[in-house]
Amino acid sequence: MRPKRLLLATALVCALAPGTWLRSPPPPRALQAEARLTPIETRRVSRGPFTLVEGWELSGDPLRFGGFSALVALPGGGFLAGTDTGRRLEFDRPDHGRRPGVFGPFESNETAYKNGRDLESLAVDPGSGIVWAGYEYRNSIVRLDAALRPGEEVFPALMADWSANSGIESLVRLSDGRFLAIEERPRRWRGSRHMALLFAADPVEDSEPQSVVIDLPAGYRPVDATPAGEGRALVLLRRLDWGVPPGFDTAIAEVDVDSPSADGIVAARMLAEFGAAIPRDNYEGLAVTEDADGMHLWLISDDNFMSFQRTLLLKLRWQPREKARE
Repeated sequence: MRPKRLLLATALVCALAPGTWLRSPPPPRALQAEARLTPIETRRVSRGPFTLVEGWELSGDPLRFGGFSALVALPGGGFLAGTDTGRRLEFDRPDHGRRPGVFGPFESNETAYKNGRDLESLAVDPGSGIVWAGYEYRNSIVRLDAALRPGEEVFPALMADWSANSGIESLVRLSDGRFLAIEERPRRWRGSRHMALLFAADPVEDSEPQSVVIDLPAGYRPVDATPAGEGRALVLLRRLDWGVPPGFDTAIAEVDVDSPSADGIVAARMLAEFGAAIPRDNYEGLAVTEDADGMHLWLISDDNFMSFQRTLLLKLRWQPREKARE
């Protein structure tokens, strides 16, 4: 492997690995709360039922801003993003205005190490505004009220052996009120089947979730999910590309928890592999909005706190009746 390729590949792998200095929290200091969204140039390109419409680069506190691993659309029309260092960003839709976002902690313990505040997934009740956060390492789900104040935390027994650094990467409240949590790590090395839990209702209240196996396209890992109607969810997929320079491939698949196969496996249906159709980056957050002009998919990227990556927000038009990737 060429030296430059090896160096960049090593940096990316280290950024995704647990306990590395790249993910260690910075020394305590006053956090800069304002976050900016700057439009970026995009090309209107389609893949399957998705068409890239607009894009923005997000920036903020020079030491602590970044690491976004989850995204949900809030009832009031804005967004909430979470980071794998336990922080949150609340911001208005940038296609509707230019006000800065507000960046701050989810919990008061800003000095805790990554293994205590590694937030990787968010879910929201669009009616009440209640939010649920999935934490790796802790293998837990925390419920927050509509003002985003942390409340009860549960540690589902069926999640106890999920990987510390690739566990509850996806948590989604389905349109019918059930919740689906998906483990990022496959059950077997380089496998395609991932363990998941299906909660009949609020995961803080449901102590006996159903164990489910999700079969995803080979080579990809699930990094977020968003509701797509009834028992269906769109799942954001990521794959490490060992090219020169190394980077990430992004795709979207759909799962329907009510349509398992005869052996009980829920197979995902690939909708689109984006390749170079969108700016290539480490997209880890996914949300859907229903607007007057149709449905839109939103992606946010995790910059891994590395200088050669960015925090990007993309808006894509979603036409569900368009043909998916064969």
